[in-house]
Amino acid sequence: MRDLRALPKAELHIHLEGSIRVETLRELADRSGGALPHGLRGDVWRFDGFLDFIQNYTEACALLSRPEDFRRLAEEFCADLAIAGVPYAEAVFSPANHAARLHDWFGPIEAVLDGLEAGRRDHGVLVQVCPDVVRDLGMDEAERTLEVATKFAGQGVVALNAAGSERAPVAAFASVFARARDAGLRSVPHAGEWAGPENVWQTLEHYAPDRIGHGVRSIEDPRLVELLATRGIPLEIAPVSNVATGVYPSIDDHPFPRLRDAGVVVTLNSDDPSMFGGWIDEVFLAARETWGFSDDALAELAAAGVRASFADDGTKATLLAGIDAWLAA
Repeated sequence: MRDLRALPKAELHIHLEGSIRVETLRELADRSGGALPHGLRGDVWRFDGFLDFIQNYTEACALLSRPEDFRRLAEEFCADLAIAGVPYAEAVFSPANHAARLHDWFGPIEAVLDGLEAGRRDHGVLVQVCPDVVRDLGMDEAERTLEVATKFAGQGVVALNAAGSERAPVAAFASVFARARDAGLRSVPHAGEWAGPENVWQTLEHYAPDRIGHGVRSIEDPRLVELLATRGIPLEIAPVSNVATGVYPSIDDHPFPRLRDAGVVVTLNSDDPSMFGGWIDEVFLAARETWGFSDDALAELAAAGVRASFADDGTKATLLAGIDAWLAA
């Protein structure tokens, strides 16, 4: 079998803060005297469902307090992506998770973009950023997140995301996404992870998504599955994440193969690899071992990720050629 780390992969659904190394968190906690997230035991994370994961995520974010922390996060992120065989990624970053604590909406993302540029030089990994509207925090924070995203549009920021617990009403943020599109940003909201198919329907109506983060609960509505397949709207699926947060009890129970067989454009992603214990090469390995995907199938999934990305044509061509070379080796 071919080495999955050597397969060029585009990571389309990965959170910067959820990728922070455990040893980095420990160093930050030691420096500040702050507490480590309550779910981190040794080198292993434990979550009591999705809301507990969100709480741990917030506690991890609280340990980032200086510009050099964000630069370090971004540089280490690129190094870890390179190890996993990811030359290109589009990463979610949450300005609102830091702004109130640091009284600064722009400094953290500026430091992140600096760190990503250093990571590109040192590790050959190109990362574009998708700031996310944390809908639980309300409209004021959403407006400020839009301001951050549009300020850096075309300067390392490529899309607007929407995350949170999926409890917030989707329609309330429709104008934010409309203005983001007017500013040249793409739309890549989370939907249909914990909330059911109706959450995906509402997202399609109000956010005009170029891709949907997760979207796995679409499988419960055949009409929705047919629509996604017909329109060719890619789903950024992270099966290891979905099991870690309890959306599905095991990889065996995950609907990824059924969505793929139904003609939906599906991509494999890691989501929060440090916290869920699986970078994208390990996600591809799980697909090989659990679902019996051949190397041809895995290469096609990698190619689907490249085609669904917002990389320029030259970058896409290089990545696709690399995938072909991996399969021909």
